[in-house]
Amino acid sequence: MKKTYIVSIYNNYEWIHTEDAYCKLQLMIKYQLKGYKVWDYPIWLVKFIKKHFGILLNWGNQNVIIKKRIKGSDQITWYTPY
Repeated sequence: MKKTYIVSIYNNYEWIHTEDAYCKLQLMIKYQLKGYKVWDYPIWLVKFIKKHFGILLNWGNQNVIIKKRIKGSDQITWYTPY
């Protein structure tokens, strides 16, 4: 069953829209293959650090952010500032 996710893309402009997918990882891989920076560190390094040390690395430099949409909330689902 597909879930709805809010996708925020930051390049020269900011684009926010919703997409349906089976899981968040599916969308992350989709945008990584399109050339966007989804992970700040290589995914193998993030998994290794999380598994062995229990620390989630700070991913501060990505230009695509994906969040699960919560029905009934005031989350934004579509926004184009230009």
